[in-house]
Amino acid sequence: MKKPLVSVIVPTYNGEKFISQTLESIISQDYENLEIVVVDDVSTDNTVEAVQKILESSGRKFQLIKRSVNGHQSAARNTGLKASNGEYVIFFDHDDLAEKNFVSSLVREAEDKNADLVFCGFREYFKTEDRYTDDTSLIFPKENISRPEDLLKIWVNGEINLWSIWNFIFRKKFLTKNKLKFPEDCYIFEDIEFVLKAVTLTSQINFIRDILYTHIYHPAQQSKADLANRINYKNFRQEAIVKWRAGRRILRITKDKKIRNFIFIVYIAQVLVKECTLYARAGDKEGYDRLVRTLHHKKIRQLMFLTLTYIEKEPELFFKALMILYAPNFYYKLRCKKSK
Repeated sequence: MKKPLVSVIVPTYNGEKFISQTLESIISQDYENLEIVVVDDVSTDNTVEAVQKILESSGRKFQLIKRSVNGHQSAARNTGLKASNGEYVIFFDHDDLAEKNFVSSLVREAEDKNADLVFCGFREYFKTEDRYTDDTSLIFPKENISRPEDLLKIWVNGEINLWSIWNFIFRKKFLTKNKLKFPEDCYIFEDIEFVLKAVTLTSQINFIRDILYTHIYHPAQQSKADLANRINYKNFRQEAIVKWRAGRRILRITKDKKIRNFIFIVYIAQVLVKECTLYARAGDKEGYDRLVRTLHHKKIRQLMFLTLTYIEKEPELFFKALMILYAPNFYYKLRCKKSK
């Protein structure tokens, strides 16, 4: 019996230095029925030439798609998803690596359990320091789960991270049926929204208790991340938008009181506090004052106070909410000062 075709989608932009090693990692997979879909997002280096050279001699099925307009990673992933022919799809970053049994293990679990999505453990490698992350406690559940609400519960408890896309396999029919795409209005944190939406839409989810994927941070990426962490208005704004939309989606589908309380109180309060912070860091006093006024609406004010019930897990959130409500000018000056 022929195994199902798997499309490995690799978006790339100026990945000449890394992509050959990544493609070798995909080519050397022990799963035979594989299609590699590389989407070039208008690179200005020799990425296309490097990809073409390695794929043409790989013996693997492949597509090399050249976009005419740079649309960032979300748009490139959507382009690859639309063009893919596989029964299953995997989204692989252009500078990462995987164990040889990465694809075969995910497919086997999906087929055996008839799951729409399966994920495995991963590790992070920081090239500058030549070190791997040691903490794997937030990579996969401590107990077996199959229902989406079970996964959301442990996510709410802070026992797992659901921010990565590359350690998942998705049944393409499931994505098509639910019209799931990456949000092209966001250039960062798009994984969070995609994964959380997928989790809320499926009836069966499984995981593999093995670390099969390595996400690599190169020197250029680390310096960019440091800069973004200091202050980036657009990044903060996009994170808030993504979290807001994902939160609304979860509230619409779940009846579990614990999950709803977390989303309604903590998750949405985090977005509101983040919004205030981004206005302050950008020095936009007018926008900041306008947002603070909306926080004094009775229901929103009540929500901000309810963060007290999560003070053991989220102490900073409560005190920030309190400060914004009762000392907004002080909070504004504090955040402005930190951003300089």
